[in-house]
Amino acid sequence: MAEFRAFIAWVTGKRSMSEAAAMFGITRQTFAARTAWCWNVEPGMPGVSRSHRYVMADGTYVPYGWCLLVLTGDDGRPVKWQWCSAETKPAYPQLFKRVKRPGLLVCDGGQGCLAAAETRWKGVAVQRCLVHVLRNTRADLTNKPKSEAGKTLLKLARKLVKVKTSDGAAIWLAELNEWHTEHGDHLKEKTDARQDPEHARGRKWWWTHERLRRAYFRLVKLNRDGMLFAFRDPDIVRDGDSLPSTTNQLEGGVNAVVKRTLGHHRGLSEKH
Repeated sequence: MAEFRAFIAWVTGKRSMSEAAAMFGITRQTFAARTAWCWNVEPGMPGVSRSHRYVMADGTYVPYGWCLLVLTGDDGRPVKWQWCSAETKPAYPQLFKRVKRPGLLVCDGGQGCLAAAETRWKGVAVQRCLVHVLRNTRADLTNKPKSEAGKTLLKLARKLVKVKTSDGAAIWLAELNEWHTEHGDHLKEKTDARQDPEHARGRKWWWTHERLRRAYFRLVKLNRDGMLFAFRDPDIVRDGDSLPSTTNQLEGGVNAVVKRTLGHHRGLSEKH
């Protein structure tokens, strides 16, 4: 057990291999040889014994082309994990298997995750991570939109992650509606192929502000599907409940630790 504890201290980055070896008065090479058996101890999880007010699901990519799917509970601790090559539809059902129906699923909105959740927990409430929504909006509009409509919508998207209450959600939606009232005609502008033949690509016409439309209608669809402010839905929020609107707890508390640990051991083989 002393060797195993020293091995764990090394692989988690709490001690260097030299420091771990010094605990036994041996060289690094001898330490590596004596603890080689530790690589055969596979980590496991206790059975899922209770339901959670909410769970978070997300994938993080690690060396050798692997993706680690992680599911955490309302205590912030991992409930299950699943290795896969990518966040695909076949991978998520394995992650959700034998997990009791939660009150709310918080995720980045990937289709594989949503499809698996609907199959496993039909009708479960889903909260799309608002930080991911902001990232998607920023990807469409860039950090410095040129149009006034783009600047205003990006500013509104940045306010989205600060919404914490039902009243705040109502105010935000009212502002989104005001944005559309002011810029709705801008969204409808079209470009004729004869005006810009270089970008026609076989089309007769296209929306002039396609990325702006995508950013706006994404927000509209998420709200229509109940995934924008599910964390404040009165049907699932109990008195005193504080449900999350982002996957920050999982990304910062689990995924970041995994990546940081692997960062200490850049030379590990794929098997290890």
